[in-house]
Amino acid sequence: MIVCGIPGAGKSTFALRMADRWGAVSFASETFAEQLGDPARTKSGDLSKEAILHAYAAMGAAVTHSLAANKLVVAVGSFRSEEQRSRFRDIATNFGASVTTVRINCSINTATQRIQSRRAIGERGPNEEAIIQINGTLDRATDVEVVLTNESTFEEFYRKIDALIQGLNAIPNVESAATIYGT
Repeated sequence: MIVCGIPGAGKSTFALRMADRWGAVSFASETFAEQLGDPARTKSGDLSKEAILHAYAAMGAAVTHSLAANKLVVAVGSFRSEEQRSRFRDIATNFGASVTTVRINCSINTATQRIQSRRAIGERGPNEEAIIQINGTLDRATDVEVVLTNESTFEEFYRKIDALIQGLNAIPNVESAATIYGT
């Protein structure tokens, strides 16, 4: 699976639930981007182009390594471009894994509030303008098969995630499938 969404939509929460439920290995583009330190961020708080390139290259290598070890993989990143999603889809396909693209969706207002809360405790993230730009890019995506909305409580979101997991369990060999989730 490739999971996309704006910052603050709930992609990391989704990936953590999937990892807990399936024992998946999880990677986050944000972690790889932070290796670059302050230059990883633009003035808007969004990742710089260099940070995005670095993060997705490093995460792609980590996903490839994990898939080679026959592990279920959850990769969390913006995946704001079709090229990024396609590259990770190709990685999974090269290992014989089936791939589904999922978008975690929430309103700009909800995402902005979540990011502001994170900033208040010292985390980093984009401002509302950058979130709107990322959302516009994702709204044009034509390769998304499943959309999960995350506008309420953790419990409600967990129920939606679990319903998706149960649906995936109906797919033969789901334990060997590559699961790639985007931020």
